Amino acid sequence: MWIGAALVVACQGGSKGSAGIDSTSEATSTTSTSGASEDVTSSPTTSATTSSETTTASTSTSTTEAVTTTEGPITTEATSTTTGPPPVTSVPVFIAQGHYGRTTISCDDGHTWIQNTSQDDSVRCFEDGLDCDHNAFAGRGIAHGEQTFVLTWGWGAPGSVVRSEDAAMFETVLGDTPTFADIAFGNGRFVANNSTTQISDDLGKTWVEGGPLDIGINTRAIEFFPHEAGGFVVSGESGEQRAIVRSPDGVTWTPATTRPPQCGGYVIGMAYGAGVGIMASGNGHVCRTTDGGDTWEYVPVAAGLSSPPIWTGSEFFVYEGSTLHRSADATSWQSEPISPADLSIGQIARSPAGTFVAANAGWMVWYEQQRFFRSEDGVNWEVLAPEAFTGSHPIYFMAHGEVAPGAGCPAE
Repeated sequence: MWIGAALVVACQGGSKGSAGIDSTSEATSTTSTSGASEDVTSSPTTSATTSSETTTASTSTSTTEAVTTTEGPITTEATSTTTGPPPVTSVPVFIAQGHYGRTTISCDDGHTWIQNTSQDDSVRCFEDGLDCDHNAFAGRGIAHGEQTFVLTWGWGAPGSVVRSEDAAMFETVLGDTPTFADIAFGNGRFVANNSTTQISDDLGKTWVEGGPLDIGINTRAIEFFPHEAGGFVVSGESGEQRAIVRSPDGVTWTPATTRPPQCGGYVIGMAYGAGVGIMASGNGHVCRTTDGGDTWEYVPVAAGLSSPPIWTGSEFFVYEGSTLHRSADATSWQSEPISPADLSIGQIARSPAGTFVAANAGWMVWYEQQRFFRSEDGVNWEVLAPEAFTGSHPIYFMAHGEVAPGAGCPAE
């Protein structure tokens, strides 16, 4: 995950249950001849008595009695079992995390945003002396794993970590803690980013101390790269000091062997795809690694970047306001304008099905000026109508995941 630019997450489309009907029928029938007798022939001598309902035949060598119903409909006894659609156990959702304890979700693939809550909707960040960057309710990161979202809150003040299985009801699982700069999930483990780290192996229910980062500066971002066996990568920055460390388990941390001086500066997010991990900087460059974070290469992209990077399954996307920069290998980048041309893409998330959601980038563009966007290709964007979301505190993180149906997103 990351920290440093705005985020939003949301709820939405990814999987639905299927229906099936299994019908089993058992039938028992008695054959009718509708008043006509059955002729039963025995050899050598037959003596037969016939009635309208039964036929009895006797022979000198054997006696055969046959009872056949000749009137009335065929009687069928049927047992039928019908199976309806399987129960819905997960629903897709986008979630966005903002300052002052704000969360909001989208259950309809980014078309609308609901469940907008915060510590206090009446206050306004960075007005009347309210520093939302440095308080207990500063939004500092989202991670998703196995139908569970874990969020971290607070910066420069006692912080907290919360979890939710439906993206609506949150339980505080760590309180009055040192603040964490983002959170990540991988290999069944959540790792909260500080020195010392905190780790959870039961989907955020309980936490234990991990290990020291040994960087001596502020931590800024964390992400899990599924490179080979997988590992966590952390960036740190204080003034001109920068660092990148990595760990297979969130406990034992090792500095990157090769780190250009720009790498680790003004980190606004990380992404991984096709064997390449990247760390994007608001300063306009990315740093790329092909060995899970041990060695890094500096790659200039633009004058500045406004969004965290996204891996689409075939390319990396990162935005510079209304310009999309895209690359399959994070080495060679192509640029193209997005539509409408007056958008500035900030925090962003993408669903596995390919839907992008984003919030507008910029300083003091919240509340009445806040905008939410949606796209199916990352190039052509829809600006959501004001009634489709609530303009409120700044958005700093966005994510997508599956959760249990419930108070957040009901089963369809």
